[in-house]
Amino acid sequence: MKKRDYIVLSTVVREHCATQREVAAQTGYPLGLVSASLKYLMEEGYLAEDYFLTQKTIEMFRRNSPRQAVILAAGPGLRMVPINSTPKALLTIGGESLIERLINQLHRTGIYNIAVVVGYQKEKFQYLTGLYNVELIENPRWAEGDSLHSLACAAHLLDNCYVINGDVWCGESLFSRSEYSSWYAVRSYFDESSILRVTREMELVGARQGGGNAMCGIAYLCSDDSVIVRENLGRLCADPAYKKACWEAALISRGNRLVGYANIISGMLVMPVNTYEDLRLLDSESKHLESRRMALISQLFGVSAGEVTDIHALSSGMTNHLMHFSCKGKEYLMRSPGEGTQKLVSRQKESAVYKALAGTGMDISDKVIYLNPETGYKVTEFWSDARPCDPEDPEEVAACMRHLRRFHQQRLQVDFRFDLREQLDYYEDLRQDSMPFADYETTRRHIDELLRRIEACPREECLAHIDSVYDNFLMVRREDGSQEVRLIDWEYAGVSDPHVDIAMFCIYAYYDKDQIDRTIDFYFEGNCPDQVRQKIYCYVAVAGLLWTNWCEYKGRMGVKYGAYEMRQYQYAKQFYDYVTALWPEEAPASSGEVLV
Repeated sequence: MKKRDYIVLSTVVREHCATQREVAAQTGYPLGLVSASLKYLMEEGYLAEDYFLTQKTIEMFRRNSPRQAVILAAGPGLRMVPINSTPKALLTIGGESLIERLINQLHRTGIYNIAVVVGYQKEKFQYLTGLYNVELIENPRWAEGDSLHSLACAAHLLDNCYVINGDVWCGESLFSRSEYSSWYAVRSYFDESSILRVTREMELVGARQGGGNAMCGIAYLCSDDSVIVRENLGRLCADPAYKKACWEAALISRGNRLVGYANIISGMLVMPVNTYEDLRLLDSESKHLESRRMALISQLFGVSAGEVTDIHALSSGMTNHLMHFSCKGKEYLMRSPGEGTQKLVSRQKESAVYKALAGTGMDISDKVIYLNPETGYKVTEFWSDARPCDPEDPEEVAACMRHLRRFHQQRLQVDFRFDLREQLDYYEDLRQDSMPFADYETTRRHIDELLRRIEACPREECLAHIDSVYDNFLMVRREDGSQEVRLIDWEYAGVSDPHVDIAMFCIYAYYDKDQIDRTIDFYFEGNCPDQVRQKIYCYVAVAGLLWTNWCEYKGRMGVKYGAYEMRQYQYAKQFYDYVTALWPEEAPASSGEVLV
């Protein structure tokens, strides 16, 4: 049976259609196609005269009837800024949480065997076990992957099973006591982020590029198709390329066809709640719309919350969360501290740094509208045409190094330092006994040796950025069309050797030794003394171990950095070897060292 025929049969059964025209009106198929499909269904014994169901169809329904449901609710919902402290599935609309609405709709359909995959703030879902007798399945790696890996945790349940995103609001239930085939719910409109699209034959295929039909996040998997999906889950979860994939990727078979047919949803019957504005659209009185960030914006600009629009998350940095919003015809960016940040940076010190920068009268950094040294909230102007430096573009890297040198030449001073040895000790204390590298103690002894070399070098210290990664160098277009560089995010800044900033840029860009040498030459315009280059190599190694410990502490907070941490540890080891091979003696740099 073709999927088109499944759809016609389903329409006859669910809508109690008695004529071809009624079927055509419900499916959107041409009358001729409906006539041919009904003829086939009657010839094959699925429908009797007057479109009554036959025993064959009843048996098919019985074989494919729903037995259970899996609700995916493990993600942190980062796009829900400014209210992403609550798991999305627990947001309320009309006084009812999204997940409880789904559970109640399943119960009314006769589905009581329900599992919820949890991760972020998993303890907040515990009440569901007593109230609804659901099973909680933990995804212990929720911070590293996406919903594909969450579904893999419940793969054993995929047999005549509904799969549902926990952040979906269903105006009416999509669930039924009888299903005849697998399906996935999509909407008719285009979404550039979708990986699925609907063909003219109402079949689902993978959208190879450029988006497809908006995905609703709800599917039904009958027994036969569940086997395929389980196999796909095992294969895809083992592939690093699918680490951040959505679970719908497991529906795509090797021929780019999807299991099941397209269940096209019209209007607002099904609404994924992905953003603050999605929630505001569905329930402008939801208690979850209240947020300290929205209250701050309203007070700062003298507007009501309804006048703050275009709210969405930008990709979160490694220390903070970023939210875009528009107000009074201009765009802004609000920063809020990430997990465990209060132990990593001082907002009072950051405020002092911005005051020092403002005193230069130069366009060095971002334009700050508001900065609270107590809470860490910051509001800056948003440059819509700005983008981060491309670390693979030598011209842009050279421009960033010129900007960094220009900043260092101001020789700014504040009353606090960023001392690498002290910070390394501090991060080691924070991460406690968490360290995956068996040879860490040996590596630490090597880094102590490099720190002694650095400390023996004469240095003229000034304000350094410290977190001078390429993402923090913005390429901003001026009104005349030319381009300038701005350096943002100064929360780690302090008085230090300015050459630390060169090393920090390189290790975040994952540069090899040749690329690091090229970056050093950009900064020094080809005139870097060997002793200074040696010192920067030392900084590369020391900084690598510093951020390794930083990653381990953030890991204790539930934020994993995986490959980044591994690469930083490799810098600590490799550049110790470079330094000791190139310069076996622990000789200090010459007294003729230049500052910039």
